[in-house]
Amino acid sequence: LGDARVDRIIFRHMAGFYIRGVPGDGEKETSPPTAGTPTSLTASATPSLIVTDKEVPTCTCWTEECNYCSNMECTVQHDLTSSERGIQVSTQLKWKKLNTLLLYDQEGERIGYFRFSLSAIYLTGCIGCRAPGALRRAKAAEGKTSWVFSLRDGVVQIKIDGEVLYEQKLVGECRERYAQVRRYAFHDMTCEDTFLYVPSEMDTGLFWETQPSMIVE
Repeated sequence: LGDARVDRIIFRHMAGFYIRGVPGDGEKETSPPTAGTPTSLTASATPSLIVTDKEVPTCTCWTEECNYCSNMECTVQHDLTSSERGIQVSTQLKWKKLNTLLLYDQEGERIGYFRFSLSAIYLTGCIGCRAPGALRRAKAAEGKTSWVFSLRDGVVQIKIDGEVLYEQKLVGECRERYAQVRRYAFHDMTCEDTFLYVPSEMDTGLFWETQPSMIVE
């Protein structure tokens, strides 16, 4: 690199390795991790360029680039089953138009869909019901509504402004099935809609890191 100034290095596919750098003046050299040192379950194997929470477009995965929702680089890795925050999405809520999350396990096997509109709520194989009136009344009068989908401890929730407007506890095979959710992708949405990217809980694939909103200004 010669005299070129380097202010960032991104390492990929190096889980289990460690980096030893030459310390600068007044800095101490750190020791490599010892065997048995626990690692965080939310640590990113593909570090994102974002270091703080930020609104990011919910670009649909139903494109050739994303191999029609089969390319895991177009998913968000996020353990919804243990997340207290869930995923916050901002879209225009309508009577018929569905907002859809495709849910996958860690290896990328599709588990099912979560879909909802102002008229109905669906979770593949487990939920199919009318949306409660409280959900319709809570939507923004104009423009987008910010809503949260949560799957913590097998309980499906939809929240708006911190208020739980729909809740259903999964049991039996449904709870076992959706306890495996570790990734999701967006469908039936556009890049004009957004979700709140939380780097402490989420990891994005290469597709996301090519989006302008993922570049630190």
